[in-house]
Amino acid sequence: MRLAMGRGFRLAGLSAWLLGASALSAAPTQAQQASETTYRFDVAAKPLAAAIADVGATSGWRIAYAAPLPAGAQSRPLSGVYSTPQALTALLGDTPFGVRVVGPRAVTLYDRNAAAIPSGVDAGDAILIGPVEVTANAGSAGGPGWQGASDDVYETPGSVAQVGRQAIDERGGARNTADILRGVSGLNTVVDRQNPGVNVNIRGLQDQGRVNMSIDGARQNFQQAGHGSTAYVYVDPELLSRVDVEKGATSTAGGAGVIGGVVNFRTLDASDVILDGKTWGTRLNATTGTNAFDFNGSAALAARVGESVEVIGAVGRKKLGEYEAGKRGDALDERSSDSSSTPVSDFVTQDQWSWLLKASAEVAENHKITLSYIGLNTDFGTGSGAYIDTNTVENHTATAAYRWTPGGPWFDLDAKVYYTRTSDDQFRPARPPRTPAARVDYAIDTFGGSLQNTSRFEMPGVNVAVTYGGEYFHDKTDTASVWADPGFDPDNVQFSGSNPNGKRGVGSAFGQIELTHADWLQVIGGLRYDRYDLSGSGLVFSELAGNAFLPFHVDRSQGRLSPTATIAVTPLAGVQVYGSYKQGFRPPTIMETLLGGSHIGGSIYFAPNPNLKPEISETWEAGVNLKFDGVLRDDDAFRAKIAIYSTEVKNFITQATISNGGEGYYFANVNLKNPATLKGLDLEANYDAGTAYIGASVSLIDGTYDEDYDSGGYAYPSLQSLYLAPKTKVAIDGGFRFFERKLTVGGRLTRVVPEDMLGAANTQSPIYKPYVLLDAYASYKINDNFTVRAAIENITDRAYVDAMASQLTASPGRTATLGVTARF
Repeated sequence: MRLAMGRGFRLAGLSAWLLGASALSAAPTQAQQASETTYRFDVAAKPLAAAIADVGATSGWRIAYAAPLPAGAQSRPLSGVYSTPQALTALLGDTPFGVRVVGPRAVTLYDRNAAAIPSGVDAGDAILIGPVEVTANAGSAGGPGWQGASDDVYETPGSVAQVGRQAIDERGGARNTADILRGVSGLNTVVDRQNPGVNVNIRGLQDQGRVNMSIDGARQNFQQAGHGSTAYVYVDPELLSRVDVEKGATSTAGGAGVIGGVVNFRTLDASDVILDGKTWGTRLNATTGTNAFDFNGSAALAARVGESVEVIGAVGRKKLGEYEAGKRGDALDERSSDSSSTPVSDFVTQDQWSWLLKASAEVAENHKITLSYIGLNTDFGTGSGAYIDTNTVENHTATAAYRWTPGGPWFDLDAKVYYTRTSDDQFRPARPPRTPAARVDYAIDTFGGSLQNTSRFEMPGVNVAVTYGGEYFHDKTDTASVWADPGFDPDNVQFSGSNPNGKRGVGSAFGQIELTHADWLQVIGGLRYDRYDLSGSGLVFSELAGNAFLPFHVDRSQGRLSPTATIAVTPLAGVQVYGSYKQGFRPPTIMETLLGGSHIGGSIYFAPNPNLKPEISETWEAGVNLKFDGVLRDDDAFRAKIAIYSTEVKNFITQATISNGGEGYYFANVNLKNPATLKGLDLEANYDAGTAYIGASVSLIDGTYDEDYDSGGYAYPSLQSLYLAPKTKVAIDGGFRFFERKLTVGGRLTRVVPEDMLGAANTQSPIYKPYVLLDAYASYKINDNFTVRAAIENITDRAYVDAMASQLTASPGRTATLGVTARF
């Protein structure tokens, strides 16, 4: 018999039995009360004994075994809020083991096939717990890892990460969603401080669907061409429970047409709002501060109806003014042009509302349906000088998810359908003397869905998990414009040319098999078939046709098989070493293929490229996961994740100059002749001793892009600007907890070394200087209902431009914020 207690503390033999039996001296009423207390669990599928130990680590319950567990038994994933007996019953599943509460915070696992209840366990005092459902949503990450990452991250033989709700709150309120992602290793964000959207770069890859940015699994594929990054997702951090990150190609749902990785913004659940032991609850969050940080906050209301229905509604509000940029030091390298490269913090205001509605119900035993809708409306300005465009962006995302967990070995089914629409209603004032005022509507509609099942069974010497399914999404873009002078651009070539109208569908079938031998060897193999179809029409300027715009039409489709493979070894408890090889397939997008028309104002022309080849990625990776408890003291925890990788992207697509058939040129998207190479290191580590903690993340990357491509004979071929990930990014976060951990005082240091721009514009574009940022924060939990927070960001008032800034907007100077969270 074994015992699991606290953070993985184990005893064997007589000591465990005595602890389990001694709990019988407690009164039955105390046992009943303790059994109803709930905790948040997030346990990956793993050897059953390890999963049970994780439940004990989270809850602090004494868990005694009255008989040995079945050899090689595997647990199902467990995610959500449960009492300890419920969690254990769910993990045990179809095994012959039952759960009996034998006293306050004490439970015994016994063999139900035994002739009698084990000696020392009084049936009169025991509480037998029936079967429960395992829910699919893990809620907000609040584990012992970096930025609140759960132990799943450090048990996964691959590059994954999480940002939990607590880490989001500790920032003291985010001006931009990008701010909450700063600490993730291998991940950077392209920031336009005038635009509240976020564009995620994973290991040097971004834009044009290379990274799947999604909200609750619904893809956000909006793109808008301009002088900078094109892809943006609009989501309010106030309505998020956590952020999940998976780096690189995958062989499961979410990976269709993706080579960079997946970033899933998970919205709030009822369990994020309702206090333990309650059936309903509210959460109010409000932050204000200096330097034009006027207000950022939210209100949420949630309820549980019976045992099978949960509902939540929330609204967010953000209002920001024009901040003062940092004044200490220089933001730009001396090689930058003095005449056109002055960072500004003008027109960085935001006026934003967001909202969330979500309901889940167990419509029948082991059948759960979740319906959600999240929306956002934000007003902001873009541009500089006298010409400021006003923008109103709206995002609407609706999802319907179904989960079936009958408890047997063959079915663990997830299904999802979704619809998302993002639009930007933009007003452009006149640019005299050539260009009149215009109103433009950029929009994309995306429909999609996925179906995925996992079957688990045993073979001689191994446990087997087979995951298989399919997914599909369809994009339809629409750009419409109305000029103040209707005769100025009757064919709409100046807006829909660079933001073309078209349709694209991407479908995928995938399968993955995972073999686990004992608790030390894991072998994973996957295969995905992706296929796309793309169609659309446009106009292209032709000197040879008498300086006229000629129509064109494109209709393309192609598919490919992409394999993945991983081997992981656990030579010591708490140490996992793995190596992996992954291929990915990224088809061209509507914007890349159908580019046409002209730049606003004319004179610069774009050309389509119907012959673009899909990008093919190959990634080799080696990594180590470290997970230790009780390192220096009984209640501490150390978690670390280290990976080195090398990625080659064949047929890399970027914009460049090509011949127009005469003496001039077009801008068009082309395939580079030689692979782009991206090599680097990601590290995240965290040590938490309860009263003190310290963690860090490190990102190193070296990217190489060969500028050789087919220019059609143009005499001056050149690539246009690529946004390169910073060479170095280091973040350190540490602090102390006082007064029974009610008061937290901490600080952050962030050092970033940007990469130079690449391409023809690199002699004119600004070059950002390295920078170091210092932040401090504190929070005090007055009681279970009230928490107050304070933070100072950029304490030294450092002048800087974000390393991957899409526009030349100076970043905020010293900013102090004060916030409060109330929960009832």
